[in-house]
This record gives sequence, structure tokens and C-alpha cells, in this order.
Amino acid sequence: MSNMKIIDIKTQDIRFPTSKDNLGTDAVHVDCDYSATYVTIFTDQKDLTGIGLTFTIGKGNDLCCTVIEYFKEFIIGKNVEEIEKDIASIWEKITNHSQLRWVGPQKGVTHLAAAAFFNAIWDLISKFHKKPLWRYIIELETRDLLDKLSFSYIDDVITKDEAAKIIDQKKTNLPSNLDDLNSTIFPAYTTAAGWLGYSDEKMKRLVEENLSKGWTHFKMKVGQDIERDIHRCKLVRELIGNKNKLMVDSNQIWSVNETIENIGKLKQFDILFYEEPTNPDDVLGFKKIKDAHPDINLATGEMIQNKVMFKQFIENKSLDYCQIDSCRIASINEILPVLLIASKFNTPVIPHAGGVGLCEYVQHLNLINKFIISNHDLLLSEYAESCSEHFENPAIIKDGGYITPLEAEGKNETFISRIREDKTIENGLNLWIVSDNLLRGAALNAVEIAETLIKNNFYGK
Repeated sequence: MSNMKIIDIKTQDIRFPTSKDNLGTDAVHVDCDYSATYVTIFTDQKDLTGIGLTFTIGKGNDLCCTVIEYFKEFIIGKNVEEIEKDIASIWEKITNHSQLRWVGPQKGVTHLAAAAFFNAIWDLISKFHKKPLWRYIIELETRDLLDKLSFSYIDDVITKDEAAKIIDQKKTNLPSNLDDLNSTIFPAYTTAAGWLGYSDEKMKRLVEENLSKGWTHFKMKVGQDIERDIHRCKLVRELIGNKNKLMVDSNQIWSVNETIENIGKLKQFDILFYEEPTNPDDVLGFKKIKDAHPDINLATGEMIQNKVMFKQFIENKSLDYCQIDSCRIASINEILPVLLIASKFNTPVIPHAGGVGLCEYVQHLNLINKFIISNHDLLLSEYAESCSEHFENPAIIKDGGYITPLEAEGKNETFISRIREDKTIENGLNLWIVSDNLLRGAALNAVEIAETLIKNNFYGK
């Protein structure tokens, strides 16, 4: 009988030419080519693999792939149950690697790479138990779960004993039959209509389409020109009416003083929250903004590098909404402790999503937070169907909410591919790699075909 050992780990640099359509454009990211550092963990059981990714927007994606090469030694040759038992120790060895931490620590490229790597490990473990990730997590014994997480550098704000009390109290509200949770629809808001590079006509059309689909919460990008921001906010507010919610995101472009001034000009549009108005590390700057405008809400987290920074933002009351990102900080080991801190301070969590695969991840995090962590009444999560048309089994939205993911066995977030001629460059290949829940087949085949074409100089002859 097999021990289900790890026999190989493959990393792929996958990119989409989304900049051609201005997808994802905001005040500072003006040419996003949505990308994924894509990790596949192979076991000696061909039907059991772990799939993980981190999201980038083009250049630098290869750096994350390179870093993951240094992580492989920590799990190659081990069996799945051994990894499951020692996952906290493995996490600490990788995120506090004695040499790699010099180019971190626990931030930047190395941490994005760790997110992809541990997302793959958690995927492998939950598939091993034949459960979707959210259900695997909530069914763990509380102490077993907490022993898999990292509380390093945050136990001055939350201890494992405090975390256990939060989880155990929430678990008293779970139904005796957890299948009753399968019908949960988690509320969401859409960003897909409000990218900064969209014309008024395109934005208007997309807002109207999303209204017809049942969306009630809309976020739009601002930040390059305050007069244009006012114009666009007025346009969207008139389209969605006063009952629906409007949020804005300036993606860190303003200084603290500019933020204070510009929020004063945008207040007229009844903004639910202002996201990432200034530098994402400026805990004190966020607090100055809140002190200047005590009647508004600030949201941030998409670019918060690690749990220590979240600790400071939440404890200092520098944010109103905590926006964890499933691929910015290093996976479940770090995300759940942040959710627990937010719960202790009664801070609502509204996860960041979109990109490539983020919606597919946060649908699990939303349910974990709702069922066993948060006591806050506000439940909301971002959704942007960027690249979703290329997914075999994307996150499913109904009436502006996430449908609970139920299947785990036999599914993998694997990319399929097709190769096209790219007429924009001489002898160009346009390799579209799209996702998910297919096994090896088309993805690896397309990559190998492309490599063969280039190696043998067949293309362009």
C-alpha cells in the first residue's frame, strides 16, 4: 500500500495578455497582464495532486517561480499525513529560511511564493481527506487546527487560548449535520464594471448588466484625476440608485494629505468604504485619515505584507474593513490568525479577490470566517470575473453571492492551454493558459508543444 509520498513538484509561469483590454487597470497598475505562479505537487498516486498559485500582474512572476525551487526540499519524499502533521513547522522553516529571509523576511517575492506553495499543500491535504478546503478546516478539532497555524510575533495581541475560545464559541452554532451549510450563499460585491481604463460607455453598460444580474454592491477605481473621479462616481451612483452600495479604490496613489482632501470631495456620493487610499504600510497615515474624517470607513489589506502588519492596522484601529488576500500573505497558516485578530477586535473582513484564481480561494476563506471565526454582522467579499471565462469550474455567483463549493475529490485547479499566432510581434506565440479543475493533459501538453516549437526553431519558418 502506498504511503502517498510527494514525488515531484512542478512550477509554471502562466500569464494572460489582459492589458490589451485594460482589464484590472487602476491608478497605479495601468498595464496588468494577469499572471499566476502555478504549483503542482505530485504524489505516487496519480489521482492525488495538490494545486496552488499566487497572483501577479506580469513581470516578476518568474521570480516567484524561481523562489519556489528553494522550497521543494522541505516536502519532497514526505508522505501527505506527515506533511499534514508538521505543516506549521514546515511553514516556519520556509517563511523564516535562514538565507531567503534576507530578501524578505515574510514579505515581497518570497512571501508570494510561499503563498503559492502552501496553497498547493493545503489543497493536497483537503483532497487527501476528500473534502473541500472550507469543510476540512471547520471539521478539524480546534486545537489541531490552531497547532497548524502561525502565531509568531502576534501572541501579544491574540494567544492560542483566546483563538480557541473564539472558534469553540462559534462552533456551538454549527448545525449537527454540516451538510446543512452546503446551501450557503455568501454576499459579494463586483469590481468588474469599474476599472479605471474603461470608457464611460463601457462602464455604464457593465453596471447596467450587473444590476440586471442582481448585484447590489459596486466598487470602482479612482485616483488619477479627482475631477474625472467625481464625474465617474456621479455616473455610477445615478445608475445604481441610492439603495445600492458604492465603494471606491485609489490603489495607494494619494499621499495622506491628498487623501484627506479628496475624500472630502467624494463624500457626496455616499461611499461605503475608501480602499487603499495611501501607502499600504502607513499604519499611522491611515489613522490620520480616519481622524480627519471620522464618519467614513477605510479598507485595506490587498497589499498588507504579513500578519504583523495586519496586527498593527487592526489593533491601532487604522482600518475599518480588513481585506485579506489569499495569495499575498502565506496561505491558511497566516490568514486564519489574521481573521482571528479581526474577530477579537470585531473588525469585519471583506476579502480581496479577482485576478487569477483569487475568487476560487476566497470562497473557502469566506465560509471558514463565517462559520467558525467572525461574529460581525457584515458579510461581504469581492468578486471580479476576470479570466473566469477560461475556468472549467470557476467560483459560481448567484444573485450577487458566492455559491458554496462542494466538490473536492478528483478536482484540480489545473490550467488547460491553446497556442495561437500572436500577430503583434514577429514570430510570436500567444500561449493562453486557462483554468481549472482538469488533470494534467492539455496544460502540460500545450507547454511542451510550445517548448518543442521554440527549441527546434519550427515557428516562423
